[in-house]
Amino acid sequence: MRRKSKARLLTALAAVLVVLTACTSDPAVEPTPERSDRGSSRAPVPGPLPQPIPSPFQGAKFFYVDPEANVVSWLRANSGDARAGAIEDRLARQPTARWIGPGENTERRVSTFVAGAYASGQLPVLVGYNIPNRDCGSFSAGGARSADEYLRWVDVVARAIGDRPALMLLEPDAVIHLQCLDDAGRQERKRMLTTAVATLNRYATSTWVYLDGGDGVHNPAERVAAGLAEVGLGGGARGFAVNVSNFNSTDDAVEYAGELKRILRSRYGIDAGFVIDTSRNGNGSDGSWCNPGGRRLGTAPQVGGPGGADALLWVKRPGESDGDCGVGKGTQSGAFYPELAMKLINGD
Repeated sequence: MRRKSKARLLTALAAVLVVLTACTSDPAVEPTPERSDRGSSRAPVPGPLPQPIPSPFQGAKFFYVDPEANVVSWLRANSGDARAGAIEDRLARQPTARWIGPGENTERRVSTFVAGAYASGQLPVLVGYNIPNRDCGSFSAGGARSADEYLRWVDVVARAIGDRPALMLLEPDAVIHLQCLDDAGRQERKRMLTTAVATLNRYATSTWVYLDGGDGVHNPAERVAAGLAEVGLGGGARGFAVNVSNFNSTDDAVEYAGELKRILRSRYGIDAGFVIDTSRNGNGSDGSWCNPGGRRLGTAPQVGGPGGADALLWVKRPGESDGDCGVGKGTQSGAFYPELAMKLINGD
């Protein structure tokens, strides 16, 4: 009797092992991440990254037109303006990124935007822009007041996106402006960006994250690649964005992106994707970055692109000012001005 009982026990254990092996070998079976308390006063600490992040491009009809863009609001209030037709046709109908900064309605702004895109079967593009000491205190100064506040904000953004597909461009200028910080500030920024990437991976589970890679003119590729490697590109971000809010031609942007990819792969073992901001690069750059004259709209947003780009995007929203400078003298950064829009439409 003992031998029979022992045999039956061994048979049962073998069956259990077969079931467990089948479950753990199935790539579709993943643990559900534990969700922290939104009301906590401490910054969230993300757990293991769910890798790989599935491509958000699968099944989408592609990019979502923001119904709350500043240009749309201007058109509603100025339908009789002689410039309205051209602005609506050339700008308002194009999908542009939604920039998310500080504010009380962060969760609503992100969730409604992403939900609208999801309901349309389209892909939203967001820009996270709230890091402390943003823009080194220049035209776009501001951002969160502390690292803890920033990381709580990232947690809200990531949870608001959830499992719906999206692209997130994280903190323009944050990497290339590391040199404006002291050593303690640089280390803190690197920690913030690394943790932000991890948090987005954990909760925004169908989102590809791109860190800002500069433009290749003002920032050497070797230095930018080193910064990207240090702030989380190898820890879950899909890749980097080039030419954000800048005017370099697509050919120049592709050449620079290729150099960044080569350095990242050869020196850091990182195989990165990239996207290009083509919103205002139709005439290339004259070396100026702040509302220069003579610029023109670039190639409309599209999936894929030259040099193996993941996408061409309108990250900077045409017609919105870079600040009180150039042909935008007297304007406010981020606000829409029809005069600036028409200069881009006409190439003035």
